Amino acid sequence: MVSRFLLGAIVGGIAVYVWGDEIRRLVNTKGQTARLAAADTLQSVQSAAEQLLDSAKGHVSSTLEAGQEAIRPPRNIR
Repeated sequence: MVSRFLLGAIVGGIAVYVWGDEIRRLVNTKGQTARLAAADTLQSVQSAAEQLLDSAKGHVSSTLEAGQEAIRPPRNIR
């Protein structure tokens, strides 16, 4: 069990030594693409959330105004 772990660590170390620059270049390229995609997704979520909150705000305001009208005593007209 321990010998397999050590063998894996040694092989992994050799792989990083041999292909380290290529691995770093790949990670940087793919990482930048992933960050751009994540930023675009967050922007879309922000836009949708803002629209939803604006809609909810209007609905809550109209409901509260209707409730105020319903419980407000009538004005005495003379």
